[in-house]
Amino acid sequence: MKLGALVLAVLVASPAAGSEVVSVERAQLFPDGGTAAVEVEGGCWLSEARCIRTAAELERLRAENASLREHAGDVSLTVAVVALVLGLGAGFAVAKLAR
Repeated sequence: MKLGALVLAVLVASPAAGSEVVSVERAQLFPDGGTAAVEVEGGCWLSEARCIRTAAELERLRAENASLREHAGDVSLTVAVVALVLGLGAGFAVAKLAR
């Protein structure tokens, strides 16, 4: 990002005091080596520290999700059939009592 884009973003941004998130109403980004500018209207940018913490949290959640998937057992067909029969029986009993 070039210095001009950063200055423009800072000028149009309205950060809260001590905030890690900068709300942007309008900005122009000039990618390195790019000739065309990108117009941005509305949105927010995160501070570098906030991005690092968010990435670490996402990685932790992915690892936790993988662990939970690994430890989750497969439901056998017998358990599924018994649960279905019990559910149907309970529904039939409730319907009979409701009449």
